[in-house]
Amino acid sequence: MKLSAKCRYGTRAMIEIARNEKNGPVKRKVIVQAQEISRAYLENILISLKMSKLIRTVRGANGGFVLEKRPSAINLFQIVLSLEGTMSPVECLDNRTICEKWDCCAVRKAWAKLYDAQKSALKGMTLQDLLDMDSTEAAADYVI
Repeated sequence: MKLSAKCRYGTRAMIEIARNEKNGPVKRKVIVQAQEISRAYLENILISLKMSKLIRTVRGANGGFVLEKRPSAINLFQIVLSLEGTMSPVECLDNRTICEKWDCCAVRKAWAKLYDAQKSALKGMTLQDLLDMDSTEAAADYVI
């Protein structure tokens, strides 16, 4: 499975929002600068994340973007699904009616195992886990 740039950038945007949530809503400009994502591309990403109810917009002079839930309650699978649409390696896992061999296809069973493993791995990692990894790596780079 290869994740799209939209998914990679969207995950980075979610990390940026989570990282700055203590300071209030995160402005689009902060995400653009910190994550080096073009403003136009980020706009499409934020729309997908809002439609999936992972983030919401706060209006006004001090407005911006906030998470809908705590970082520990948002897993990577939710983010990826929001930005990719599906994670299924083959169409027949999402729609069994497209293949007449669905019931007896050994290869489909292999793809289903792959999909289940990916889903399990991504569901087992939260946005908080990513933040913790990020702060751990930053601390490891500290030199006196």
